Amino acid sequence: MKVELLDFFGGDDNHVNVARVSYGKEASNYTEEQNSRLLKYLVNHGHTSPFRHSQLQFRIKCPIYVERQLFKHQVGISVNSISGRYVDFSDSYYKIEQFRTQSKDSKQGSGEDLSQEKNDIVKRIQTDVIDYCKWAYEAMIFHGVSKEQARSVLPLSLETEFIWTGSFLAFVHLCNLRLKQDTQKETRDIVTEMLRQVKELDNFKETIKAFGL
Repeated sequence: MKVELLDFFGGDDNHVNVARVSYGKEASNYTEEQNSRLLKYLVNHGHTSPFRHSQLQFRIKCPIYVERQLFKHQVGISVNSISGRYVDFSDSYYKIEQFRTQSKDSKQGSGEDLSQEKNDIVKRIQTDVIDYCKWAYEAMIFHGVSKEQARSVLPLSLETEFIWTGSFLAFVHLCNLRLKQDTQKETRDIVTEMLRQVKELDNFKETIKAFGL
């Protein structure tokens, strides 16, 4: 899996400028401390429209089942994915190294790690299934089947690639939901890396603090 922050627009000053335009003012008319307090006020009182003006853009590579969870978030977000109709990307798979038991408290979550013995067994099963699906896809292509149909035999562990563009507010909503402990770990790992890269920017430091991320 891979996450790359491609581009961004806006940041703390942008959010302050949007909020202060109501009074014909901007961030430069105030101290950094005053602007920081404003950001906290906006978050604490639910005045979130200024945070829709900044944008973030990522290139993400992950298994299809993680992509599906990320794509459930649609408000304020645009995505475009690699297409199996146009290109053959059937040689890249995400292989789980440590399998987990089914959660005893949730029908959709994971529990503890499998024992080493069982983990080794299911890893071999995983490899066998991927190898067979790759062979089946290539065999169908060899026999003249179109890529858009042959891809139907590929597993959810196939790695896909897409560009995710969203407002900063949409990104906050994504983090609030997908960084929870009941989120699938593989999905949580992607969002954790997205947040880490945003935190490395100076532009959003005060806004990130205001949202408590």
